[in-house]
Amino acid sequence: MMKRIYCLAASCLLAATAIAQTTVTTPVMGFLTLNLTPGTNFMGFALLPSMEMQGLVNIDAGRTSIFLQGAPNVALINDQFNTGSLPSHTIEISGSDGDAGVGFTSVITDTFALDNEIVLADAIPEGVADGATVKIWKLWTLADVFGADNSAGLTDAAAPAQADLIQIPNGVGFDQYFYSNGEGEYTAGWRLVGDFTTDQGVVPLEFAGGIAITARSAKSVVIVGQVKPGNTRVNLQTGNNFVANLCPVNAVDSEVGLTLETSGLQEGLTHGLTSVQADRVLLWDAQAGGYIQYYYSAPGGIAGTGWRRIGAGMADQKDVPLPDGAYIIHRVGGPVSIQLNQGAF
Repeated sequence: MMKRIYCLAASCLLAATAIAQTTVTTPVMGFLTLNLTPGTNFMGFALLPSMEMQGLVNIDAGRTSIFLQGAPNVALINDQFNTGSLPSHTIEISGSDGDAGVGFTSVITDTFALDNEIVLADAIPEGVADGATVKIWKLWTLADVFGADNSAGLTDAAAPAQADLIQIPNGVGFDQYFYSNGEGEYTAGWRLVGDFTTDQGVVPLEFAGGIAITARSAKSVVIVGQVKPGNTRVNLQTGNNFVANLCPVNAVDSEVGLTLETSGLQEGLTHGLTSVQADRVLLWDAQAGGYIQYYYSAPGGIAGTGWRRIGAGMADQKDVPLPDGAYIIHRVGGPVSIQLNQGAF
């Protein structure tokens, strides 16, 4: 089973010098150790590579462009947060719990020096007004997490069938990546299964998204980064969604780690009189080689009201901890945005 262990380099966020309308913070830094076991491992990254900017913004009428306040002391440059053809950065709406749009994130698709404009892939929620605070985070890439030369020590091979496979959801299935040793058809480096030559080290990992790793042997991966404070909104599509556990502590080891109840999942997921009618939270059980499924039983249901496990009757499951890496939410309804608690730490 995958575990993560943290050593935090700071105990709180400290306000630092403000430059015009852009503020800088001293981040909480730490490391996590992800222990992989042979077979399937679900991973999510509670630590982020870096927060590169924080500031106040004005919002365009179309709500897919924002304008960073603070000119001329703050000046963006063209393509600053959209390097290359793949997403490289995301914005997050921050603020106090209860503020409109808090925790919303969107990939940045363009950056313009003119008017300090940042273009987003998704529309900012209604209710978020001029003067809102945003944070800009760099996204992890395969090379960031596992090393451009596979310094993390995943099993490399001449072909994917012998290598550790990194599986990233693509909406309909998975894109699969591995580190080729260059001794077969694939050239050396990070490669997509089926693409023999293209460097895949720049492939980004979705903010708050989960991945799976099929490991050929036991090993550990150490990641160093920043703790993300504040709650996070995630977008769920109909069907299976891989979601990362962004809380930097484990519910088994700490009172502030997230359980089904304290995660706040029940606030956004569909409840049901039966498990078939409800959204389900699937937690991987490596020993059983399958998923344990939970749902929120609505008042009047035969299992009573609250978190229930399929096959476990009316037993209350609210204290079940969310796993360290990632988990699956099976959405029965249409697309929805839900807010996840981060916990107090």
